[in-house]
Amino acid sequence: MIQAFIPLENRMARRLSPADAIPGEAAWLDLSNPTAQEIEAVETLCGIDIPTPEEMREIEVSSRLYSEDGADFMTVAVLYGLDDGRPAFAPVTFMLTRERLITLRYSEPKSFMIFAARLCQDPSIAGILKENAKPLPGSVSAMPAAGTERQNGLAERLLIGLLETIVDRMADLLETISADLDKIADDIFSSSASKKPTGTDDFKKLLQRIGAAGDLTSRVREALATFDRLMPFLQLALDSRGKGMKDARAHIKIMTRDVHSLNDFVAFLSNKTTFLLDTTVGMISIEQNGIIKIFSVASVAFLPPTLIASIYGMNFQYMPELSWSFGYPMAVCAMVLSAVLPMMFFRMKGWF
Repeated sequence: MIQAFIPLENRMARRLSPADAIPGEAAWLDLSNPTAQEIEAVETLCGIDIPTPEEMREIEVSSRLYSEDGADFMTVAVLYGLDDGRPAFAPVTFMLTRERLITLRYSEPKSFMIFAARLCQDPSIAGILKENAKPLPGSVSAMPAAGTERQNGLAERLLIGLLETIVDRMADLLETISADLDKIADDIFSSSASKKPTGTDDFKKLLQRIGAAGDLTSRVREALATFDRLMPFLQLALDSRGKGMKDARAHIKIMTRDVHSLNDFVAFLSNKTTFLLDTTVGMISIEQNGIIKIFSVASVAFLPPTLIASIYGMNFQYMPELSWSFGYPMAVCAMVLSAVLPMMFFRMKGWF
């Protein structure tokens, strides 16, 4: 599917375009799970070679950031599935030509829908249309007004606005992870303060939650690494386009600082995840030591009665106690006392 965003005199129109009717005046073409025919139509219109899904997954910087056929190609990892409770990352390619922005994705990031809705309702967020823009009531098919010219830097500002929205979504995810880790910390320390022993299933759930948070944090770190590599490349690409990009460069500097601050926050969350993991493992060790201590106390407590019973179980011929009338009650009382007295001593010491 292709969504075409067309700049009008005082608004931005959006329409869903079949592959054989892509509007040439579109400032942004969003390719979502495109077919081979749609890709061919866009390549013919823009004069570029669109990367394949396999090329988008390449990890080399030269395969993710490059210039070709007068266009700049940039592939980054973008968050999706946050609202569904199953956040993940998928590669998205941004193709910046002199005339338009082209995005290629095989996932459904919420950031694209958010930016597209904001763009159609308030085109001034791109900094290139009139501020008195009229809201667009849904998807429409529109053509530019007579005499309307494409404004300079439109594609670049659309790209920067979209990237800022993506970074904001990653910041929202990090806030969610931080809240989850705080809740996990409360559960860990509240269980340690409780006298009721924590079960194996509880520890297993805690470890699963910590592992999920740690895995998600590492994925955010990988995604931010792609943005770290993207920013210098984008800065050079804008510099090569000449003057009129001063505001865009300022936005890139702000976005670069945001990415660096998010990297610092990710490092903090990674350390916190490691701390909570070590704490949980320590709690498991304490619970295991408590169980082993019970068996140790029991074995020590029943050692004297066992010793007495083994002595009087010997088959020696001369044992004076065998002829006593109170020999048997005496042996039983001795075994009971030898078990009770150590238990009382252990209780006084607080060993169990």
